[in-house]
Amino acid sequence: MAVLSDSDKKELKKIFDESLKDLVEIELFLDEKNNKETSDIAKELAQEMMELTDKIKFYIYDSWSKEGEEKLKQYNLLIDTYGNRRGPIYVFKKYPNIVFYGLPAGEEFPVFLEDIIHISTNHFHVSAAAATKIAKVQQPIGIYVFVTPTCPYCPMMTHASHQFAMINKNVRGIMIESTEFPEFAENYSVYAVPRIVIVNQNRDTLTEWEGAIPDGMFADKIVKALEK
Repeated sequence: MAVLSDSDKKELKKIFDESLKDLVEIELFLDEKNNKETSDIAKELAQEMMELTDKIKFYIYDSWSKEGEEKLKQYNLLIDTYGNRRGPIYVFKKYPNIVFYGLPAGEEFPVFLEDIIHISTNHFHVSAAAATKIAKVQQPIGIYVFVTPTCPYCPMMTHASHQFAMINKNVRGIMIESTEFPEFAENYSVYAVPRIVIVNQNRDTLTEWEGAIPDGMFADKIVKALEK
């Protein structure tokens, strides 16, 4: 079952040929046990993307295998903390602090492509003011961005959180597809998206809000939360 249409493949190949420079390696964790349908789509999409370019390489793991479980724990990906779903989860090898919990589908797929391009070209795209503030973050924090595939405002926040993660390894940007990880969303009282939750290394909530905001305001909220 093809995930991408012929026209999609043609357009993606053009984008990859024109935009990608260095190899981008992505570790994809599948959950055939508790999320089989979406995991199957994720696997097929990965294979189709690799057929279009030699600049993207997926390493695919069964999240319930010994190797997959060890890697998930190595990345501290909160397996079995909020519900029992373990995938699909995407982690970029060069920037393991950039994570997708759930299939980057719908409105989130362009962000996934942007992440690949930014990593391949070693270039981030945020305002200078936001970059300066995020670069000064000295303690580990997580940015949870809860989304749904049809939300038109969610990609803006996913993109910013992942760019912040590129700038500073103390920052981990995690997109969470709320309908695929309902227990995760329920734990953080997600009733509307995008919902952003900033947590410290102990997963204590530092600040949270709903709605998309410019990256400068986003960075300000993080800085102010850390100053409390």
